[in-house]
Amino acid sequence: MSEMIIEAEGLIKIFPGARQGLMGRGPDFTAVNNVSFGLRRGELLGLLGESGCGKSTLARMLMHLISPTSGRILLEGKEVQGLSEAAFRENRRRIQMVYQNPFDCLDPAMRVQSLLEEPLKIWHPNLDSGSRKDKVLGILEECGLPGNCLSKYPGEFSGGQLQRISIARALIVDPEILIADEIISALDVSIQNQILNLILKMKERHALSILFITHDLSVARKVSDRVMVMQAGQIKGIGTPQEVFSDEADPYIRQLSSAIFTFSGKG
Repeated sequence: MSEMIIEAEGLIKIFPGARQGLMGRGPDFTAVNNVSFGLRRGELLGLLGESGCGKSTLARMLMHLISPTSGRILLEGKEVQGLSEAAFRENRRRIQMVYQNPFDCLDPAMRVQSLLEEPLKIWHPNLDSGSRKDKVLGILEECGLPGNCLSKYPGEFSGGQLQRISIARALIVDPEILIADEIISALDVSIQNQILNLILKMKERHALSILFITHDLSVARKVSDRVMVMQAGQIKGIGTPQEVFSDEADPYIRQLSSAIFTFSGKG
């Protein structure tokens, strides 16, 4: 059995209630409630759940973008949730994220070459300009994009092409963990299949451990080595797709099992 590359132990995230004028604050909101799981090295773990169930909050804690209210996050056995940003920085390259909407994540005023070279300048400052360009061209080719797109701006691409650029930008620094947060939900079904196949290809080529967040049961069942189901901030089941969607599954999971497959995949 593969080792765990990142683990969560009893994670809780509570957001304080919003101010309500002279009435003080409203009730606190528990977004993630006592979540424990591990992502194995080299696996694709599908995180399935409805909008608002805590998936993205969990991802942001794993990315060290927000701190848990309580609980632990272990990166290769080392506790990291309490580290300052400066102390965590050495791990930042190792965990990269691709978001739902690439239009919001790519600076529209920057050309593709600059967008992809920027992380290289941060994490591989010793590379000269020629080496950076070679690495950019290589990752673009892997992601199915032509080299002549280097001089173009994000506004000149389709949504599917922009998501490929976002994936290339995340992978160009050679991460070990990729968090994909609803990366196909805004795309047409035919393009969804292309992006999913790209993710599966890159997982093998770059030996990635992937947390794949989705609300689409058909996708989670098809692409995941294991599936984890969340509801209202809690884990309702985790295991292989066959185990999680068995007749003995939690009632909430059984309700989800009526979904129709939309991802064709290869083979």
